Amino acid sequence: MLRLVLGLVLLTLVTGSKCPNEDLCGEQQTCCQIPPGEYTCCPFYQGECCEDHLHCCPEGMLCQMTESKCSNTTHTLPWAERRSTTAGLPKAVCCEDFIHCCPQGKKCNLAAQTCDDASGSVPWLKKEPTRPIKGQKVPETKGSDVPCNDTVACLDGTTCCKTAQGDWACCPIPKAVCCKDFIHCCPQGKKCNLAAQTCDDASGSVPWLKKEPTRPIKGQKVPETKGSDVPCNDTVACLDGSTCCKTAQGDWACCPIPKAVCCENFIHCCPQGKKCNLAAQTCDDASGSVPWLKKEPTRPIRGQKVPETKGSDVPCNDTVACLDGTTCCKTAQGDWACCPLPQAVCCEDFIHCCPQGKKCNLAAQTCDDASGSVPWLKKELTRPIKGQKVPESKGSDVPCNDTVACLDGSTCCKTAEGDWACCPIPKAVCCEDFIHCCPQGKKCNLAAQTCDDPLGFVPWLKKEPTRPIRGQKVPEAKGSDVPCNDTVACLDGTTCCKTAQGDWACCPLPQAVCCEDFIHCCPQGKKCNLAAQTCDDASGSVPWLKKELTRPIKGQKVPESKGSDVPCNDTVACLDGSTCCKTAEGDWACCPIPKAVCCEDFIHCCPQGKKCNLAAQTCDDPLGFVPWLKKEPTRPIRGQKVPEAKGSDVPCNDTVACLDGTTCCKTAQGDWACCPLPQAVCCEDFIHCCPQGTKCNLAAQTCDNASGSVPWLKKEPTRPIRGQKVPEAKGSDVPCNDTVACLDGTTCCKTAQGDWACCPLPQAVCCEDFIHCCPQGKKCNLAAQTCDDASGSVPWLKKEPTRPIKGQKVPESKGSDVPCNDTVACLDGTTCCKTAQGDWACCPLPQAVCCEDFIHCCPQGTKCNLAAQTCDDASGSVPWLKKEPTRPIRGQKVPETKGSDVPCNDTVACLDGTTCCKTAQGDWACCPLPQAVCCEDFIHCCPQGKKCNLAAQTCDDASGSVPWLKKEPTRPIKGQKVPETKGSDVPCNDTVACLDGSTCCKTAEGDWACCPIPKAVCCEDFIHCCPQGKNCNLAAQTCDDPLGSVPWLKKESTHPRQDWKPLGKGHNSSGDIPCDSSHSCPDSTTCCKDVDANWKCCPFPQAICCSDGEHCCPPGYSCDVDSGSCVKTIWQETETVPLNYIHSLQNDIQCDDEFSCKDTETCCKTSQTTWACCPVLKAVCCSDMEHCCPAGYTCVEGGQCAQTTDFSWDNWQVFFSKKKQVVVL
Repeated sequence: MLRLVLGLVLLTLVTGSKCPNEDLCGEQQTCCQIPPGEYTCCPFYQGECCEDHLHCCPEGMLCQMTESKCSNTTHTLPWAERRSTTAGLPKAVCCEDFIHCCPQGKKCNLAAQTCDDASGSVPWLKKEPTRPIKGQKVPETKGSDVPCNDTVACLDGTTCCKTAQGDWACCPIPKAVCCKDFIHCCPQGKKCNLAAQTCDDASGSVPWLKKEPTRPIKGQKVPETKGSDVPCNDTVACLDGSTCCKTAQGDWACCPIPKAVCCENFIHCCPQGKKCNLAAQTCDDASGSVPWLKKEPTRPIRGQKVPETKGSDVPCNDTVACLDGTTCCKTAQGDWACCPLPQAVCCEDFIHCCPQGKKCNLAAQTCDDASGSVPWLKKELTRPIKGQKVPESKGSDVPCNDTVACLDGSTCCKTAEGDWACCPIPKAVCCEDFIHCCPQGKKCNLAAQTCDDPLGFVPWLKKEPTRPIRGQKVPEAKGSDVPCNDTVACLDGTTCCKTAQGDWACCPLPQAVCCEDFIHCCPQGKKCNLAAQTCDDASGSVPWLKKELTRPIKGQKVPESKGSDVPCNDTVACLDGSTCCKTAEGDWACCPIPKAVCCEDFIHCCPQGKKCNLAAQTCDDPLGFVPWLKKEPTRPIRGQKVPEAKGSDVPCNDTVACLDGTTCCKTAQGDWACCPLPQAVCCEDFIHCCPQGTKCNLAAQTCDNASGSVPWLKKEPTRPIRGQKVPEAKGSDVPCNDTVACLDGTTCCKTAQGDWACCPLPQAVCCEDFIHCCPQGKKCNLAAQTCDDASGSVPWLKKEPTRPIKGQKVPESKGSDVPCNDTVACLDGTTCCKTAQGDWACCPLPQAVCCEDFIHCCPQGTKCNLAAQTCDDASGSVPWLKKEPTRPIRGQKVPETKGSDVPCNDTVACLDGTTCCKTAQGDWACCPLPQAVCCEDFIHCCPQGKKCNLAAQTCDDASGSVPWLKKEPTRPIKGQKVPETKGSDVPCNDTVACLDGSTCCKTAEGDWACCPIPKAVCCEDFIHCCPQGKNCNLAAQTCDDPLGSVPWLKKESTHPRQDWKPLGKGHNSSGDIPCDSSHSCPDSTTCCKDVDANWKCCPFPQAICCSDGEHCCPPGYSCDVDSGSCVKTIWQETETVPLNYIHSLQNDIQCDDEFSCKDTETCCKTSQTTWACCPVLKAVCCSDMEHCCPAGYTCVEGGQCAQTTDFSWDNWQVFFSKKKQVVVL
């Protein structure tokens, strides 16, 4: 404080542009007095003049004389030199380029554009115009353009250079060196390096510059130059100074240098005397290598008409086609879709596709080969061939039952209520939470909410609603909300959790763990980690979930809960479960968690036990860190009047202010902007700021301290103080030329067309690709697309459009699409690349390298690495880019192509690109692949060269296995009548059947379902099935045999038999199995005679009746009465199960005088006086009086049946089911 008072006594400070002695300082500068009574200018508005009479500091900072710095309580900056009232720098060094200058004692470094001495380098300064001395008239200066000859000149400060035609062009620096390519130039003292395209001397290299056009001298008429285009033939020519080169199609293209060497790839060229190196994509000679050049389009010779070239859509059939460079792929319905790649691999899900040479991985949703994996692509719609009508395709929804269905390509999954929902992928795995699903072959990981297999994991998918089958009425599902008490409930599939007030909230997961903060919850089996806000177990951590509101039970009135807000004082409070925290003004705000830690910035807060880290904006403890939370407004306590808080904006000056909790920072123009943090550090770029206690890192665009780095923040506009008029700031756009400008704080950069664009940084480095830019002091790395220096790399920035200067008319720029041939072109700034079909695609980079896969491309100067899918050079690797479609040149038409169906016989055919295969009935079906292998099951097929593996349902060869494909229906040949085929459904009983090529399997209820393969093995869970010869593995959910395992299949619904009629006299209508005219057994059993020739029932369908008249065996087994076993041979191994007893014909079993169950069921009590029927014989009734288990099992906690004996066919239906209510007699 003493220093400040002393400084004010010693120094006279006058703000404004005029000093007391009538000398002038610049706008927003400060006059500082020096001992002789004269003044110098401090470059800060209201700056602090230092006691050495040479330096000054920004407003609000003190001069530290011993350290040569400016400081305040928050940060330290280098002090600034004062300037003369009549010149920019006292005793400055004028640089040799006549444009820039350096401080006294520094040396101008023209190559680096810096001022250097032993202490280091600083950016050089640009000279400013002089101004007239008051009362003096400045004589008009003559135009000082640099004349090149009597008719044309270059702007002052530039250099005339000859062109290859003997005319003149302008190098945009004085006394420049004109390069021998007649196109570029270098600074004085540098040497042109044609190979590297740089300007070199002993101090290093800088990029060379391109010459610009001259302008006519006033009053002189520039003689017209004779047309000097280089004719390639009678119709097209190349610009003078370029070379005609043949294209692969036999047309012409232009190499943009004279007497060039045309490369053998028909796309690139090299300078005269160089040799094309196709492998390295360079031009080589004994002196070294330079990047090769891409040819450019020719232009028509005046008055000549260029012949039109034909185009090439890819026809899928006679009616639809895909765009050129794409691939036709079959859909599940037998229609067509388009893969946006040439010669693509069509995936077996009929929805996605992969690049040529890759293999579809349905489980991971990727395209794989030995080099790695890439995401698969979704097919796109075809477009109709002109003049053709596309036939309407029939719907093929997947029916879940008789009333609802899922869209084709999806899977029906049960909900927790026993209804249906749809998983949006085919043959999906339905997860045990009844809400999500996973791809085929993956396993649901409920804790991590992922789908896992040995190869890794992918996120699980949420099921979607079914839709009603047309003409069916969907029965209304009964409400199944989870009641929390008598008045409120949570939605089904969620969990009731207590709140801190003793009320209820809902966790959106079933059987969830309610966390101790009364706000969040975790999946079953996880533990709440309050510090990290995660759910943890041995497998890892997942984010916790926030509870949701309950809803009232119908007809109940929810009692009003007493207000339990947290009072902060007598007038304001925070919601229950939050914490009152003071603001910077001494008022109150609310942290949205209980018992929170209020941070020192008065804006944020942290969970209990955490410490606020202001620099990193996190909440830290020894276990780690979590993001901090922002406080929320309080609300008034009922009946209290909240006193109006005084305005607490932070005033920057008398006219503008920043919002409370922010910091005023100077702009480059001396105005004000707002940093959205309190007591922030204002960065030296005048655009960004950092948290208190950190340091601005301009190179990395971060805020750094000893604990690490965080991204810097951008300042925001101020707002006017009420009643004050903000003076209009003078426009401070950065003019690029007389017509366009960039916003203040940005940099003008040339485009490839010679126009202007804006880099969103001040004093930025304009990159050589003419599209991007880098921060000052960084170097553009075109290969890695980064900005590099010794401290590291940051991403480069894309330039933005300029805006017109007021009152100026911007000349219209000519269209600059890059033509690939006469019919298609790529957008400006991209590169034409050949496709595998010989057509064109667009790489989204200029002068890019086209990769050999015809699909991807790389930046100029890098090499395509097909194995790693990267672009490599000596500096490292970057990901390659995918080419994009071309667009037609206006007025060009692409011809249509024809297709052709594959005839199977005289009446039916398959679509072009498919294969005719015989069915089991001797008819025809279509394999959706060309020249396919027809499998022996008459239902599936494999790609050419593969072998059908019926057991694994795959197509195998030495390279591996892929899933087999299902054949599709043929279509009639036009004008032919297809003979009707007889129905060949597989009957399950007298009323229902399965589709041909499938197998009837029993359900747990004794009904029927269909396994979608022939002669299948029905699994013991009554839900799944396996291929013939495989064994169901219930634990692994697979089908196993000595050759290996494949995923099991889920059964599908049956459909009514077309020939079904009600049973006649002597038969009931319940589906019983008739033994003779007067006896029957229940459905799903088999009639067997006992030793007395009386009828009894075996509890299996199509069972084997043993000769002893007492036992029976399941289908596929034979009776071995001596050993008491049923025997079956599988893969030369013998499997045995116990014999099963046959039972008397159906009679009701009396539970008491009023209730009875069927003789295939077991009576179990549901209370002291009521009964229910367990749907298995000799069942164990559980003690909860709600469930039962099969014979040989005991009831255990958690809804499970534990096996206690060896396997017996009395307990073959292993399940845990709800009991059925008995019928009152």
